[in-house]
Amino acid sequence: MKHIDFIKFVSEYYGEYSSKLVERMTFEYIQDRFKESELDSVFKTIIVKVNPKYKTPPSPADFEEFFPRENLEQIAAGWYDKISRTGNSLDNVIISDIRAQKALQSIGGWISHCQRNPEYENLHRKNFISAYSKIVVDSNEQPCIMYGESTRRDKEPLHIGDKEKCLEIAQTKTIEIGFKGMSL
Repeated sequence: MKHIDFIKFVSEYYGEYSSKLVERMTFEYIQDRFKESELDSVFKTIIVKVNPKYKTPPSPADFEEFFPRENLEQIAAGWYDKISRTGNSLDNVIISDIRAQKALQSIGGWISHCQRNPEYENLHRKNFISAYSKIVVDSNEQPCIMYGESTRRDKEPLHIGDKEKCLEIAQTKTIEIGFKGMSL
């Protein structure tokens, strides 16, 4: 569904907006907040949450209430804590959240993180949170093994986050390594 169609369907279902200004503001909000691929599910959610007998189309404030935004800073701080409690620079690791992995890579990577200066812990944390909040993730991207300083690539990686997802990634990587070693 296109953004303009979404506004049209909302108007047909709930009646016209109180003014063209409110309609335009809602349209701009929807364009900035949701991808076109999400609009079908957004429309279904709105129908469930807003009773049509009131005949008032939802405003941007309603959308904010129905679809609260994630607090990326809190999520990033949680990931920083998980990553900081795990392993050392010799270990290989898998972080189940691609955004956390990319944030860690953008501030120097696993080895650098493990060898960071504790005197500047607040700065390291701030840089990670900032990087996490700015990263845009493609839905096709998957986490990968981040190798430590150990020369053993076959060493079982530590799992940070969703253990099942990490195991799946580790198994895929093992299969890839196995195929690379085969001669045909």
